[in-house]
Amino acid sequence: MKKPPFYYRIPILMAILCVPPIGTTQVGWYFFGKDMGINLGMIAGTVSVTIAAYLLYRMDWRDDDDY
Repeated sequence: MKKPPFYYRIPILMAILCVPPIGTTQVGWYFFGKDMGINLGMIAGTVSVTIAAYLLYRMDWRDDDDY
């Protein structure tokens, strides 16, 4: 799989790190209560950080390709 351009990588990483934890927290809070919603959001945040770290370090998304 080819790497997307650098200006697409940053919004993709921002979406991976923001959308799942916030969405999971909100949905969990609504359906299961405050404590369970925060716990579910923390689990989703851990998974999101793991995926972002994989993309940054294993797939080499850290550096701009234009230099």
